[in-house]
Amino acid sequence: PEPELSDLPLELPDESELPEDTALDLSELDEAEDEQAEELDNTDSDADEEELEPPPYLAAAEYCEASVDFFCDYYLRCARMAVDSVEACRAAFLETCNQRYEPHYVVLESLGALRLSRAGLEQCQAHLAQVECAQQRFDLDGGCGQMWEGQRGEDAACAPGIESFVCDGQHSCVLSLDFCGSCKPAGGIGEPCAGGTRCRPEATCVEGECVARPLPGEACSAELPCLSGSRCVDELCEGFAVVAVGESCDQLRRCPYLSECVGGVCRGSALLGESCSSTVPCASGYCGAGQCQPLVSEGECSASGQCVSGLCLEGQCSSLPGACFD
Repeated sequence: PEPELSDLPLELPDESELPEDTALDLSELDEAEDEQAEELDNTDSDADEEELEPPPYLAAAEYCEASVDFFCDYYLRCARMAVDSVEACRAAFLETCNQRYEPHYVVLESLGALRLSRAGLEQCQAHLAQVECAQQRFDLDGGCGQMWEGQRGEDAACAPGIESFVCDGQHSCVLSLDFCGSCKPAGGIGEPCAGGTRCRPEATCVEGECVARPLPGEACSAELPCLSGSRCVDELCEGFAVVAVGESCDQLRRCPYLSECVGGVCRGSALLGESCSSTVPCASGYCGAGQCQPLVSEGECSASGQCVSGLCLEGQCSSLPGACFD
């Protein structure tokens, strides 16, 4: 084998003393040493990039902490939460997200039905930073609809809310009269919708092609209905308004997060451990003995509102996922 540069003698003979055909060219040695160093640098650089490359998916248990900052930036910009600081928003978001929503995601992930996409989180962050407030009806609409990737195909069980996310990108959840559903083929925007194939919720079928439903402020018609959550008024889509605490509320005038519509007026909500009553609801838990209590995963209950699953049967909180997955 060829010797390493480090194996060469420290002192080289004078070139004039060597036969002409064996004289050493020192410039060639320098070039070889430089090339070897460059190759080592490139190898180290490639290895560093591989080590630093983040995984494409996060654990479902990381969702709330991974999304709190960009959701709170959006909430404050668009007055979607009844707070006046990032710190107050973070506290309310993390408590509510971890109490009410993340347990559902974690269970569905454990069943192999759902994954949290890093690229989807990054896309949602960029989207919320620039979207017009009136056009973002719900948190996981539009550019935030790719955070959770469903893993289930045709005829797999699904259900309303978070449990509808389990259908993969080629299917959507179609509910039956019992409010349980199954994943059915569905086309995305620009895809065909003939032959019984429906369109995904953000699209409608027009002349055999799935076309994007218009957003609030965009033109609409009987043939081109508005995105769910808004209505067509004088050929323009009109969404609901978000009003402040203390103002009147109804289906068209919604209360911001950390408040609820009580008796036709938006009332501020309380966090865990704070005082609650019939006019001061709890944001993340339930009202018991005058204080907001944590939701119950499994155990005794007297009302469905006390349970993480949202269902109290025979004095016991039902476990997750819901009955549609039995």
